[in-house]
Amino acid sequence: GFVVFRLDNRGSGRRERQFTDTLYGNLGKHEVEDQVAGVDWLAKQSFVDPKRIGVFGWSYGGFMTLRLLAAASDKIAMGVSVAPVTDWALYDTHYTERYVGGTPKGDPEAYQRSGVFAHLDGMTSNLLLIHGMADDNVLFSNTTLLIDELVKRNVQFDLMTYPGAKHGMSGRTNQRHVYGLIESYFKKQLGGTQPN
Repeated sequence: GFVVFRLDNRGSGRRERQFTDTLYGNLGKHEVEDQVAGVDWLAKQSFVDPKRIGVFGWSYGGFMTLRLLAAASDKIAMGVSVAPVTDWALYDTHYTERYVGGTPKGDPEAYQRSGVFAHLDGMTSNLLLIHGMADDNVLFSNTTLLIDELVKRNVQFDLMTYPGAKHGMSGRTNQRHVYGLIESYFKKQLGGTQPN
């Protein structure tokens, strides 16, 4: 009962440098613009209810979910963000120094601009936040900082943590549970119809 839509936004890998390098020093900006353009196109399709559009992402996709909800809560009803990077200063320096540019001390504005916290004021859509508490790739502290910021803004959200789980929530039990949780959240927030 759901339409699944994927959009290959600027910044996606395996493309020419002009396409991929557009995100340098400002992670989230162009990718969000492209995804919102995709949401706008999708909302005009006869087979789509524009009031029931949701987004889901894991890791960088979880970061994108948060940025999309902050930028377009008027167009996106809900989102599920799994293991999101919220503060690039907490992420692997090999990646961040290549894409955010420099170090957090050397270019703090780029890190602030590229993170989630400078953009949260627009977030009003329903959110399910999921994170493994033993994540050694996107540290759980990304989510604890986000929780604190959402509480300060009085933004209500749903939360599921997995004790001992790492970034991929590996193991059949964790995988079955997390994907079941995501599916049930989409059904609860958006409904869904059986295909004809």
